Amino acid sequence: MKTKALTAAQIDTLAQRLSDTPIEPATSAKKAGDGFARLLAAKIGAERAALAFTSIMTADTADQAEARLTLVLDYGNPDPSGEPIPAPVDQPHLTIAPVIGKRQAILDQAQTGALPTAPDFSKPTHARFRAKLAQIVALAEAGDIAALQAFEINPVSSSPKAMARYRDLCVIAITARAQVSA
Repeated sequence: MKTKALTAAQIDTLAQRLSDTPIEPATSAKKAGDGFARLLAAKIGAERAALAFTSIMTADTADQAEARLTLVLDYGNPDPSGEPIPAPVDQPHLTIAPVIGKRQAILDQAQTGALPTAPDFSKPTHARFRAKLAQIVALAEAGDIAALQAFEINPVSSSPKAMARYRDLCVIAITARAQVSA
């Protein structure tokens, strides 16, 4: 027998049983399913919700999906041995430290006053830009903000773009040093 997927309205009806507040109608069955899955996980726990969600969403009819949801909610979703699965114990939410990307870490380091390392221009591709990079490095080590800001770079390829990033980070670092010593 071929199964017909539940519509967004039918999924919203199921989701409304899990929420005390009115649910806004979803524009697609995918969005409705995502919202239903979140509400189900919040109600019965993520582990149990994964199995229950699959069972409910693969129902042949909306009435059968409603009946399966009733079994999950009202009867504790018993396992095959007939013993009800205990409700999940609320655990304190762990605070997750944000992941800092490589560029952000380099920017943070420059904001503390540390000069960034110069880009590696040892490859033959960068050969014609090595002299300009050496000038920028010398200006950065001398701490000459005005000269660094006035140093013209036309960022049309990867080498000049790397030099421009390095120059800008050096300006940030030197400015941060000046603020600390002032």
